[in-house]
Amino acid sequence: MRGIYKYLIVILLVLLQSSFFRFVDILGVKPDVVFIFVFSLSLLNGPWEAIYLSLFAGLLQDIMFNRALGIYTFALLLVSYIAGLLNKNIFRESTFVAFVFTFIGTLFYNLIIMFSMVLMKYQFGFIEEFLNVGMIQAVYNSLIVVFVYKYIVNFNSYVSEKKTLFSRKSRF
Repeated sequence: MRGIYKYLIVILLVLLQSSFFRFVDILGVKPDVVFIFVFSLSLLNGPWEAIYLSLFAGLLQDIMFNRALGIYTFALLLVSYIAGLLNKNIFRESTFVAFVFTFIGTLFYNLIIMFSMVLMKYQFGFIEEFLNVGMIQAVYNSLIVVFVYKYIVNFNSYVSEKKTLFSRKSRF
């Protein structure tokens, strides 16, 4: 039952990203709090968690922010799935590991989105946009992870606790 909290937080973060975080930018680049949350949980819980959460979050983002359904979904799914595959080989609770992987993941995420835009014949300077948006957002997201990752780890351990009705000893 506690697993539903992850999806409720994703909905809240998508709403915050479409309203409040539109006004929080550095050099014209906004943080991607949905990416940070989904990517962090993928690092902590593995590839299946990555698939479910990224499909849900990506579709919500595509509906809210994009005219072409599937761009954010595909990018988030691919990056989160790769992060989920790496979760057995890394120290997952380390903030430094989360910082490094969030930086690399954000770069890869932006590359996928920009490459998709090139395939759809959007006219923009790929390299300039990647340097001006992708790199700044990677730094921005990574710095945010430094401050919120321990809370995401605590939230994940709270949600992942498996308590059943019969786990307590009976009084009778």
